[in-house]
Amino acid sequence: MTVDHRTPEALAPSPIELRARELAALLAQSHNIPADVHSLPSGKVVVSVYYGLVARLDDACRFWWVVPVSAGRERPLWTSAATPDAAALRIAGHYEELRARPLVHLIHGGYLLTDVLMEHHEAAAPV
Repeated sequence: MTVDHRTPEALAPSPIELRARELAALLAQSHNIPADVHSLPSGKVVVSVYYGLVARLDDACRFWWVVPVSAGRERPLWTSAATPDAAALRIAGHYEELRARPLVHLIHGGYLLTDVLMEHHEAAAPV
């Protein structure tokens, strides 16, 4: 049996993680969209919503994600929201747009959670 000697304060979620959890809860309660919160080894936090739809939080607790490619736009577009309410509302629209597409196309050309995890894992790995 191992004992964790960290203080309760060190074990508590960071403000960024709490903000991410707030977004995930809003997506679930208000939009019936499941989302997972992931704390990365680099200390960054992401909210995984769907294939190709991953929101990152910056140090100011602002949400950033890539808007999927659409008929009127040929390239992905980075966008952001300052509050969990605004992010949930906009992400819900992008979620519906992505759910309407064949999954194989999203996997083939999407920006997946594994891309984010690998990017932050490599950044946090010792040299």
